[in-house]
Amino acid sequence: MFSNKSLKFVRGKSVGYSPEYVYSLDVLTPSRVLSSLSDKSLRIFDTGSGANITETVKLSNADQSSISGVSIVDDNTAVTAGQSGVAKVWDFRQNKAIRELSHSANTPLLSVAYSKLTNTVAAGTELVGQDSGVVIWCRLRDLRNPRKPVREYIDSHNDDVTCVAFHPTTPHSLLSGATDGLVTRYNTAISDEDDAVMQVVNHGASIRCTGFFGNDVYALSHMETFSIYKPTDKDDEAEEDKPENKPTVFGDVREQWGCEYVVDIGKSYAAVGSNSDAKLSLIPMKGQNVFLENRIELPGAHGEEVVRCVLVDDRNSRIFTGGEDGNVSVWLTEDHLGDGTSEWSQVGNDRQKHKKHKDKRFKPY
Repeated sequence: MFSNKSLKFVRGKSVGYSPEYVYSLDVLTPSRVLSSLSDKSLRIFDTGSGANITETVKLSNADQSSISGVSIVDDNTAVTAGQSGVAKVWDFRQNKAIRELSHSANTPLLSVAYSKLTNTVAAGTELVGQDSGVVIWCRLRDLRNPRKPVREYIDSHNDDVTCVAFHPTTPHSLLSGATDGLVTRYNTAISDEDDAVMQVVNHGASIRCTGFFGNDVYALSHMETFSIYKPTDKDDEAEEDKPENKPTVFGDVREQWGCEYVVDIGKSYAAVGSNSDAKLSLIPMKGQNVFLENRIELPGAHGEEVVRCVLVDDRNSRIFTGGEDGNVSVWLTEDHLGDGTSEWSQVGNDRQKHKKHKDKRFKPY
């Protein structure tokens, strides 16, 4: 996505919501961005192709408690996970939730993902008592069967499931990560949980986010430790021990990446920040390679406040950021980020469990 030349960004317009936090930014269309805020609202911005940001839609009280995850379905539809224990499907042509997805335990949902390949929604639940897990609903657009889950995997984790992620090109391939330090890969076409689990990775620290680099699996912890794992068979220890299947372990990336926290890991870059010097940087990544010399810096970022989410518009050479200062900002450069042919990509969907509003999500250790 990024060229090797140095790019300089300057802040364009900002929209302020102090004292609220901006939890997430997701693209609906090239000119419409969906955001979730700590006041339980969903908001849509008309962004055009320049420096302007104009709020066009505000949906208050989108969840009874807190919005803990957002995933885009199409240009006019998104699904949200809520601390109330319900996932909601939103139609922005009507500006309302058109259905609610419940599950048997009715425990808080901490993460959500949608797969266009299988028209499936997955959500991770909070640990309540001895129960936590992954809930899956399919045929999202089928109004005859929108509510009841088709899968509930409840034995693979024993703590909060903070993130779920579908493979972008392989149907039925799903990851879940939890504060028990485990990342689990499933084949969701299989109903029996023992058979559905394809791989279990012990990252050794509470998982903040996980996802796919091609067929490889990455994991980032709340302690900012990062690793990339090869796909292996959970029942074949010999396969795991092969040299070519050994994980790439970066360890704590804060010192080596020159940051105090990681906002998130994208498919081609990492977004990292530092509160003490108000820095936000995007570091290009390809496979297991990290190109620190090509980092892009956004000067001033969100001041001393934590950056929660980053959204890149490489077609229009813009970057959107949201933070705990309550601002959504747009950053511009005269140079293009990429070749202008790739789809929009995003960083910082903030898949981890949201703490109380008064708490800081990230603090330097």
